[in-house]
Amino acid sequence: DKCDKCDKNKRGRGAEITTSDIIQALNQQLDPSLVQQALALIQPAQRIALIAHEHPDGDCLGSALGLAHILAQIGKTCVCACADPAPRTLDFMPGIDTLQRTLHDEDYDLVIALDAGELPRFGSLYQQHQAFLERVPILNIDHHISSSGCGKVNIIDPTSSATAELLVLFQQQAGLPLNKDAALCLLTGIITDTSSFQFTNTTARTLETSALLLRAGAIPETVVQPIYRTHPLALERFKALVIINAQTSCGGRLIWSQATGATLEAAGATEDMDDNFSGALRDIEGVEVAIFFKSYSDPNMTRLSMRCAAPYNAAEICQRIANGGGHARAAGGYLNLPIA
Repeated sequence: DKCDKCDKNKRGRGAEITTSDIIQALNQQLDPSLVQQALALIQPAQRIALIAHEHPDGDCLGSALGLAHILAQIGKTCVCACADPAPRTLDFMPGIDTLQRTLHDEDYDLVIALDAGELPRFGSLYQQHQAFLERVPILNIDHHISSSGCGKVNIIDPTSSATAELLVLFQQQAGLPLNKDAALCLLTGIITDTSSFQFTNTTARTLETSALLLRAGAIPETVVQPIYRTHPLALERFKALVIINAQTSCGGRLIWSQATGATLEAAGATEDMDDNFSGALRDIEGVEVAIFFKSYSDPNMTRLSMRCAAPYNAAEICQRIANGGGHARAAGGYLNLPIA
């Protein structure tokens, strides 16, 4: 009859995928035993410190603030801390003004370490509170392929585009509440770590988790406008100097440039304005490997960021030569050497 024909036509076209199907799939992405172990740490804790790695970006801060907003809804007292100040482009994130630079009295039942899997990556927070961090229970949530895990429980998933994406999976699978503020912070993490979904780490699951955040009230324009569309003139001058100073090798496939305090002074710029210069170098035609070196306040330390095209692996290179790590296409590290 007519209904049978309709059913046959549907089967012929393939079953339609609904929002419920997607949400159900997202609820099954993580190892259930790890989720339960993480909840076993969270549930009895009353005061929780969420720490972001040094030289923070949108993912580590968006993850810390986003998870703090989630946990506050279940009665937890949360404090977010980072060794370094947040970039000014992230001032729009709810709760960014509460970010601390220290753990003060160390009165916490649990520490959640985000977007890095080694305690030294948390910079002066680790140096100031090393004894505390080595005895307090730590839940480590990270997506870097080079991550070794620094927690009693480690949830590490290199297939996630961002730690923020991984946190959406955790929130869904753990049955934790999601509000607008949490959604905006987590969307910030995903957008910044995928460069607005341009990088190859963007997957169908990345877009599906982002859709959940939009349904919870996050607005992409709130993230994109201050980060990608509103640049101070000093930043553009800074970038121009970096491009002008660039050098190439291997027929233009390798490019590098550098910046020092003198570069900042010449541009009228500040240290927090150099977030994606290696990406800008990588965007130049013919480039396969781009490296940006910088040395500002400490003349005997040079930090670097690297962007690579396949088959080169930025994380492996930075692990071998620069005390660092990250992702196959994007990584960073440091050298205990002057820049020149």
